[in-house]
Amino acid sequence: MNKQYAYIAQLYSIRNHYGNDAAAKKVRLLNDIRHQQAMHKKAVQLYHDCLLFLIAYPDSKTIYSIAIQSLQQLYLHIQSNEKLKKSLYNSGITHSTICAAFSFEIVKWLRKINPTEIKLYSFNASDSQIQSILSVVMPKVESEILQDANAEWRGWLKRIMKEEEDLLDMLIAIFDGSTIRPEAKDELWNAIGINVEINFSTHCKIPGHLIKPFYHRSLIGKHQKKHLPVLKPLRIQLNKKEAEQVIECSRKVLIGHLREIDPITFTAAGLIDYYQLPRGISIALMGMVPERRHPIDSYFGYMVYKNGLPIAYAGSWILFNSGRIGLNVFPAYRGGESQYIFQQVLQLHQQVYNLKRFTVDPYQIGKENTDGIHSGAFWVYHHAGFRPILKAQQEIAEAEALKIKTTPGYRSTKNILKILADSRLQLMYNKSAVKFDATDLSIVWSVILEKKYNNNRRRLNDNSIKKLASLLQLKNYQEEKMRFILQNWYMLLVANEKELAENKSLQKILKKLFMLKATGSEEEYIMEMQKSVLLRKFIEDLLEEFGG
Repeated sequence: MNKQYAYIAQLYSIRNHYGNDAAAKKVRLLNDIRHQQAMHKKAVQLYHDCLLFLIAYPDSKTIYSIAIQSLQQLYLHIQSNEKLKKSLYNSGITHSTICAAFSFEIVKWLRKINPTEIKLYSFNASDSQIQSILSVVMPKVESEILQDANAEWRGWLKRIMKEEEDLLDMLIAIFDGSTIRPEAKDELWNAIGINVEINFSTHCKIPGHLIKPFYHRSLIGKHQKKHLPVLKPLRIQLNKKEAEQVIECSRKVLIGHLREIDPITFTAAGLIDYYQLPRGISIALMGMVPERRHPIDSYFGYMVYKNGLPIAYAGSWILFNSGRIGLNVFPAYRGGESQYIFQQVLQLHQQVYNLKRFTVDPYQIGKENTDGIHSGAFWVYHHAGFRPILKAQQEIAEAEALKIKTTPGYRSTKNILKILADSRLQLMYNKSAVKFDATDLSIVWSVILEKKYNNNRRRLNDNSIKKLASLLQLKNYQEEKMRFILQNWYMLLVANEKELAENKSLQKILKKLFMLKATGSEEEYIMEMQKSVLLRKFIEDLLEEFGG
């Protein structure tokens, strides 16, 4: 066992080395390892990461093929070894089990696509808390029995469920049938804390015909990006089945890492744009269904694939021609071409959404995020051209960059990285880009509420929403999605009520934007926003007056 682990450790140490000697050694080690089946937990996890990396970054077709075969062999070994399978609990490796609480939409989706892969495990909330929450979610007449100890929730649900259903099915059905607003429903589901056990029987990979394997002679280093040409991505039109396979792969890899992001959780087949790029990279951009969209900016998700494997993901929040963005590379693929991949992500967003500026939130670089500190995320963004917005962090970053350049082996300490993570980062491609995002508008919203209305939230009521809708000639203002949009825009728009009332052109563009946001295309919403000089000027004036 020790000899086998030594082989795996050797393989891991040269996984990102290239050349004839390195390739020959990889082949020899792969063949030696796969002929020895008995592995302990630590060896399996390291071997699994090695194989994923070698499939994503293979030297040759031979190594690519052996790594794929070895991975399949490893999964069969795990499947047949109950003791090993148990030891890999919550590792996210195929055929092992994970247990955690996920969103209502993800649990409902998993139960639908493959009910045998997911089952109820436990609840975080107490029985009394669950009973109270169900009383809110269920129709009043149905939940009356749960009041005043007339019935205990678990026994009552078991009594009314169908023969083929279990408790998880009943909870899904109750929440699915609720008329509560989706965000509130999510929070109530989360408050119950429904832990589920999931055992994926298939490996996360997109369909073979969407993959163009790339074999590496070397890796592109972080300092080579300036010498690489900007290539136009190739958009691949997906049919519904292919789009659903991309969604399934994207959701499952996140679940396996005990993660979720809204645009991947709340997307649909018709909202997937898939692009092929150089070096075996492909990127799926994912929009959200209308009822889940943000009211002002546009929140998209993306998943990056390398030779068909999902290797990185994040979201982008787009407002006018500026986008907040991030990059999260899954641990198995670190040590590859993360810097180059991020460049491709940025270029794709530039070209698809016509963006002139990017920002990065503090969380992405390590604020209240230990993984961001551990991975040195700040320097990934710094090498891509991002710089701190705050002056103090700018000066620290410049000093650290100089030390790294002049002192061999120097690395920024955790304390320094934590200080750097106290500022948002910015990358400007064009000085004419907007210099604000939804984070800034959140501050403006609160300042308007305080300065103009003495923090009187009653200002935002049915009559005020009706008045704004009448001004914009929105007849569908009582529909839930439109009402949500009006509620969120209201405080910003009436802060300069006189200008809004007198400017018919501004009213016209706002009506069009709100209709697109509620029922139309997010991409068209972005383009219309970018064309509206009037709306941009209106918001910039608000920022100048109420920017805190």
